[in-house]
Amino acid sequence: MALNDLIAMLEARPTSFSREYLTGRASRGGIASAIRRGAIARVLPDRYAAGLHARSWLVRSHAAAMWGPERSALTGAGVLCEAGVITEEPPGVHLFVPRWRHRPSPPWLTITSSLYVPAVYLRHDDAPMVDPELAFIHAYGFASEDRRAELLYALTRSGALNLERVRDHLARLPRVRGRASMMRRLGHAADGIESYLEERGAEDVLTGAPFAGLVRQHRITVTGESFRLDAYDPATRTAFEFDSKAHHQGVDKRRRDLRRDALLSSVGIETVRFDYVDVMSRPQWCRDIAIATLVSRGAQTSVAS
Repeated sequence: MALNDLIAMLEARPTSFSREYLTGRASRGGIASAIRRGAIARVLPDRYAAGLHARSWLVRSHAAAMWGPERSALTGAGVLCEAGVITEEPPGVHLFVPRWRHRPSPPWLTITSSLYVPAVYLRHDDAPMVDPELAFIHAYGFASEDRRAELLYALTRSGALNLERVRDHLARLPRVRGRASMMRRLGHAADGIESYLEERGAEDVLTGAPFAGLVRQHRITVTGESFRLDAYDPATRTAFEFDSKAHHQGVDKRRRDLRRDALLSSVGIETVRFDYVDVMSRPQWCRDIAIATLVSRGAQTSVAS
């Protein structure tokens, strides 16, 4: 095969190739020349790709999976993106490898090693990948603290994660970055919490004995319309809502919230809303307001009965 034909073939296939594959189709001198001028790029030892594609996540991840030792598999944010679970571009490639076979790696490649041997699944290009639950564990561990909560809650909101499978992996992994906060948030997710704001509300505001009777993520239907309440106290018919900056701004969203509150009021449910700034900056004030509301509503209920 002529060198130009080889390069054209590589450019038509965004994946990686071994040196043996290349030398079986063109001369060593021609390949060396193509590498010098950037038409062919060395991605990892013995893994090459068309220069056109060499920096793509797809090519780098395939190269890493093929370069890694036996029983290596792709993991982390890239696998979640590949599965369509998250949409943002992964920051790099993350490879899960046997502990005793760790290899030096370039800056774009993160390697996590362990004695744990998970089941793997082959991608369309035969690159092995772990399941989304194990990929999530590694993505969470390497995420910044301000990203961890939203990563977990976004995945559980969408139903993309099997929480029991996450816990099953964790039980088999002796060392995991962020295990404590992950376990705490998995518990919150199991209780129905769906955002970092709701987490802060549960831990800093609606916590302790005064709120023991609350039902989290309660579904209410009024005149045929269904609403999910962040927290609901059946004894006093009080709903507590945590309004994030993103989900409750704008005229249309404000109008929707007012209409919802009015419908709930028509069946005797009072809605107390706390916004992001108050929950984050003065949680004790929010807590005091919530307690006072329950006390006042409880007294009204007693008088009415």
